[in-house]
Amino acid sequence: MTSLGNSEAALRLYLPTPPLLENGWRGYDDTVRQNGNHWRKILIILSKIVTRTDDWRHHRDHKLLDTEAIDFSNSLHPNASIHLIAGKASWERLGLVDNDKCPSEAGFTPLDNTGMLWRRDNLILTPYPDYRQFPNAQIDCLRSALFSNSLC
Repeated sequence: MTSLGNSEAALRLYLPTPPLLENGWRGYDDTVRQNGNHWRKILIILSKIVTRTDDWRHHRDHKLLDTEAIDFSNSLHPNASIHLIAGKASWERLGLVDNDKCPSEAGFTPLDNTGMLWRRDNLILTPYPDYRQFPNAQIDCLRSALFSNSLC
C-alpha cells in the first residue's frame, strides 16, 4: 500500500509505515480496531489539522480521507499542493533533511519558536503524529499556517 485516502488530494500526510488493513480503508473505527491506539492518535491528529472548525470529531467519523491522503511512498506526490512530512524518518526517506542536519540547513524556516514545525514552500516538516511529539499547541500553529498563511 502506498497511500490511503483521496488519490487526488491536495493535502498529503507522509508517514513511514502504513496500517495493517484486512479489507482496505473502512474508516476510523475499523482502522483503530485493527491497529490500536497508535493509529487512533495519528488519525485524530490528522483530523484536528485538516478541519477548519473545532468539530474535528465529525470530520474524523464522517469525512476522514475524503479530501486528504496519507502517503507511505518514497517520493512526494506530484499533484499535492501541501505536503505534511511527519517525523524525521519521513524527512530523511524523502531526501528533504539529512540525518545529522537541522531543517534550516536544508532551506526550511521554522513556523514557531519550538523547532517542531518547519516550512519551505509547500513542504511542511512536522513531528510524528503522537500526542507527546505533536501537542495541541503545534497542531493549532500548523492549522494557522495552513488556513491563514501566517506564522505562529
